[in-house]
Amino acid sequence: MIKHKLVQLISIVFVGMSLPALGQVDPIYSLYRFNPQNITPAHVGGYEGTEITVMNRQQWMGIEGAPKTMGITANMKWGKQKGVGIVGLLDEAGPMKTVHVGLDFAYHVRLNEDWSFSGGIRGGVGNMTLNFNGIRLPQSGDEAFATDRSTGMQVNTGWGVKVYKGDGLFFSVSQPRMFRYDFGTTGAAYKDSPSFFVMTGTKWPVSEKLTLYPSALIRLATDLPASYDVNVVANMHGKLDAGLGYRGGESIGIRLGVQMTKVFYLGYVYELPTSQISKMTSQSHELALRVRLAKK
Repeated sequence: MIKHKLVQLISIVFVGMSLPALGQVDPIYSLYRFNPQNITPAHVGGYEGTEITVMNRQQWMGIEGAPKTMGITANMKWGKQKGVGIVGLLDEAGPMKTVHVGLDFAYHVRLNEDWSFSGGIRGGVGNMTLNFNGIRLPQSGDEAFATDRSTGMQVNTGWGVKVYKGDGLFFSVSQPRMFRYDFGTTGAAYKDSPSFFVMTGTKWPVSEKLTLYPSALIRLATDLPASYDVNVVANMHGKLDAGLGYRGGESIGIRLGVQMTKVFYLGYVYELPTSQISKMTSQSHELALRVRLAKK
């Protein structure tokens, strides 16, 4: 009974077509520093070789209709100052399903001996669908939920800028998706709000065997409250990662990672919700595999 009620709640919150609604549909990641290309095209070309990352996030495990996200990114350095990449995303939450594919380009320049700047753009296509099959409504016959809806493939674009000091201190601002998903006249009551991301982090060498990587991420969207993440990861011997993360008012998490070989890195996050959703579920999982191929 609780599961069915929550599915109804998710459906109404995200896609309440019969009443004006505003929703944030950009996926939330905990491993944002591990793979920043998800939220900013300015990252591509930052590694001297080729990076390929596959990520999977299962949020609020055990709840029917809970958010699930699959993503893949790849980028490579092009020449001395440029980078190119590709990003793919499949995100599901209740009846809502989003697919996005984009191409990234970034240009890197040295500002002085210590600092560098990169600016990136993203162009791609996306589609959002609303599938109302299987949704149990308190009252049947609501025309707003009578038929499925789709935006069709729509062109979108994004941007990002980053200022950084080697592989240490950095600041970035980005908007990976600028345009709203549009259902046309059939979805006039639904509006989503593309997000801005502000990210910062640094590198603190504690000893020859231990380095700390603190970071923070703020999400901003029109007419929606800001949300933020704070993380600290300790890297030991250049091979093992262990850390803690906090998402304001929502969850706390444990981060683990291992550099299995020079090519393969495996990262994992286990989150415990601290909001009201904790009464219905006790866990979220995020897993990522990164492949780095050095430039010959």
